[in-house]
Amino acid sequence: MENMGLKIFGDVFRQKRILITGNTGFKGSWLSLWLHDLGAEVTGLALAPDTEPSHFDLIGLKDIVNHIECDIRDSRVVNKAFKTADPEIVFHLAAQALVRDSYENPKDTFDTNIGGTVNILEAVRASSSVNAAVVVTSDKCYENREWIWGYRENDPMGGHDPYSASKGATEIVCSAYRRSFFNKTGLGPHVGFSTVRA
Repeated sequence: MENMGLKIFGDVFRQKRILITGNTGFKGSWLSLWLHDLGAEVTGLALAPDTEPSHFDLIGLKDIVNHIECDIRDSRVVNKAFKTADPEIVFHLAAQALVRDSYENPKDTFDTNIGGTVNILEAVRASSSVNAAVVVTSDKCYENREWIWGYRENDPMGGHDPYSASKGATEIVCSAYRRSFFNKTGLGPHVGFSTVRA
């Protein structure tokens, strides 16, 4: 039986060159598999899986997508991966994603989540092939007001802990790139660009 969830996308992603950062993580591995099933040519860019077993290994993702193992804090490797993949669409999910780890290693958290994102955005800016980019941050990017209801997109960025602060700062960095480079009047290529907060 055909998967109706995949059918609604038709051929939108078929033969599109897509680069996904963080494809060894839970969300990134699922997104990679899903886009592969939709006919995309997927390149993943990530550290080695950090759990055993990992979803990445269990679904055999390294056998169905082009996987490049690297740290997004290394701009040279990121730029080389972009040249190799020549992506049309970029999904940036790579991050240090754990609040507890952010207390133990705040510098690594900021370097990865902010500096790594800047490396990805610079690679997008230098690319002549990228038409669209999506950066995934977190609902933790908002200033924590201890409200009982959910946050809204126009609530202020913030964060009491290094992880949350890094995600709020990433949203601000992305906003600067959107306004400065990725619009029709910007100083870079016109790229459909958005952040999403999981």
